[in-house]
Order: sequence, then structure tokens, then C-alpha cells
Amino acid sequence: MLVAVVRQALATMRLHRLWAALTMFGIVWGTASVVLLVGWGIGVHGMVDHGLQKVGKNLVWFLAGRVGDDLSPADERRTLTFDMDDVKAVRAKARRVEVVSAEVQHWMHARFADTGRNVDVRGVEPPMKELRGVTLAAGRFFSPDDVRFHRRVLVLAHTARTRLLGPRPAVGASIDLNGISFRVIGVLAPVGPQLTRDGTLIDEQVWIPITTAKTVTGDDRVRVILARPPERRWGKELEREVRRVLAERLHVSPHDEEAVFVISMIDYLSGFDTVFGALNVFLGVLASATLAIGGIGVMNMMLVSVNERRREIGLRLAVGALRRHVVAQFLVETLVITLAGGLLGLAAGVGGCALVSGLPRDLVPVPVLVPQVVVAAIAVTTAVGVLSGSVPAWRAARVDPAETLRNE
Repeated sequence: MLVAVVRQALATMRLHRLWAALTMFGIVWGTASVVLLVGWGIGVHGMVDHGLQKVGKNLVWFLAGRVGDDLSPADERRTLTFDMDDVKAVRAKARRVEVVSAEVQHWMHARFADTGRNVDVRGVEPPMKELRGVTLAAGRFFSPDDVRFHRRVLVLAHTARTRLLGPRPAVGASIDLNGISFRVIGVLAPVGPQLTRDGTLIDEQVWIPITTAKTVTGDDRVRVILARPPERRWGKELEREVRRVLAERLHVSPHDEEAVFVISMIDYLSGFDTVFGALNVFLGVLASATLAIGGIGVMNMMLVSVNERRREIGLRLAVGALRRHVVAQFLVETLVITLAGGLLGLAAGVGGCALVSGLPRDLVPVPVLVPQVVVAAIAVTTAVGVLSGSVPAWRAARVDPAETLRNE
């Protein structure tokens, strides 16, 4: 029975090609809109998330401040600083810390041959490579021995290398920082555009061992302690643990947020997740509304079909067909038309996603095709087909065979 109804529906579509094409166009457009709009929303979210995390995945910054106003008189507020022992204490005592590293920052004059410029020099530890999520284009990164023996070696980021050395080989070259010679041991691969930063872009920086930076500058202070939890959900617990460890060493209250100032990339990302979650819902509703409008077109065309086929319906009922058979016939015909249009729309949406997939994701939000979107598009299309076919099907079932045959 079902196979016969489907065949009849396909035969009707072949016989009335223009009618079928016009009927399906709204469904094709609506289904493609579901795939492209929802995929675009996911793509925007991914682009922003990736751009923000280029500074370092799920990073949490801890900076020393001053004792808070409510905990000390204004004239007695101490200015606080970190040192390497504080970093070691965090590494030993904070359970939710997966990776931790200290960093210092100084602007120095770099010179290579006849080229000189001021550069952002960061004194770092070996774990910084993992924390920042950078990769090497050439050479190697700092070893524990480089830090232990205060070696005068450096790693150049991509833009800094281009500005200082141009096309010349970098690894093994000697660069002067404030008149002190350093040997280049590595070059970072390009990080690209960043949506957030702590100072200059990573591509513009020069990295040296943190102990060497302290020896060259004579400054033992640690500018910032960077940490990362094993999972994003442990971000707040990491903040509390590290703040407690540092507060104990600095002899301040662990609740003094001015004493140990925290900047959490996880908090920023959570806010963006909420915003883009709402955006995806809005785009899904918008695309579904477009598909629903196409469903109204299908329903109108099927109502016209019912009026044109009243004689056929009357004959079927007169020779013994049950009304539920008539309902099933028109409902299945509507579903065949809707699903055919839905599959074409799905193909168009998938093709559109594939067409723009080669665009640079750092600069252009590219629609992302995920299985959930495909399933949602098919589900919405099916629902639209059922709803669009219900009214015409029941209209067909209410045809009076005696009146129809008498009029004929």
C-alpha cells in the first residue's frame, strides 16, 4: 500500500513537473537555510573561540597588586610582587594546575647587523611553549639547563624574526639585546591574528630564559604567573587554590582580590558561549521559520490538488476506499514532495559549506557542518511535511462521494 502511494506521488510529480518544482522550491531553500545559517553560527563561535585561545588555551593570569582598601589603611597598602619561589609553591601545592609558568616582560633594543629596533622580550620557562600552544618552525625550545645555567639564548617569533633577520637563516644567528649577544636557537611558527593579547602579539615577541632575563635586567620580580587547569570546568577551583597559595606566601587574605589579581580566559569564553548559544538558537528559529513558510506553500499547492482531484477521491470512496486510506495517500504525497525538497536543500546546504570551507577561518566565519545540524534539518523538514499535509489530507477525506459524482 505504502509503496503504491509513493509511486503514485512520484508519478504525479513527473506529470506536473512545474507544479512540483515550484512546490519544492520553498522546502529546498528552507532546508538549505537551516544547514547554512546554523552552520554559520557554529562557525562564528569557533572562529571567535580559536582567535581568543591563540594567546593560550584556557589560560589564567595571576598578577600581584596591592593590599585591598578594606583590609588596610590607604597609607599602609603594600605593593606586592611575585618571585620564583612563589611559582614553585603554586607548582607544588595547587592540585588543579595542569601547567604553570612564570613570565617577565621587558622592552629591549635588538640589533642584528645594520637592523635595530625595540622589541617585546619575554623571560619564560620551558612550560611556556605548552601554555601558549605555540609550535616551532625551526630549531628547538628552551631546556631546563638553559634556565638553570642562565644561557644567553633566544627564540624568535615569526614577525620579530622577519623584521630583524629578513630572509636570512635564523637558527645560529647572533642578536644583541641591549648590547648583550644572544644566540638564536629556535623560531616560532606563525600564530596569526589574535582576538586577545597580553601586550603585543605573540608573533612580535622575543623569548629568552627567565633566569637570563633576571641576570640581564637585575630585576628578580615575576611579572605574571600563568596557569591552566586540566579541564575548563576546573577554572574557578584553580583560581581559589592558586590565590590561597599566593596569599599565604604574601601574608595577605586569600579573599583580597586586589592583592592577587586574576584574569581568566575561561571566564571570557564562558560569556561568549552564552552569547553564541543564544545566537545559534536565534539562527535556528529563523531558518526553521523560512522552512515553515515553504511548508505553507506546499500546503496551499496540496489544497489545490485536492480540489482538482475531487472526482478521483469521490470514485475511490464510492468503490470502497476508507477515509483513512485517502488521508494516508495525501499525507504520504506531501511527505514525498517535502522530503524530496529537503534532500535537495540538504545537498545544497552541504555543498555550500564545502564550497566555502577553504576560506581562511581566522578572518572569515565559515559555516561548519556537524551531524547535529543535518539531523535537525531532516527532522524539521519531516515535521513541516507532516503539518503541511495534514490539512489537505483531512480536506480530501471529507469529500462527499455522492455529491462529487452527481456534480460530475
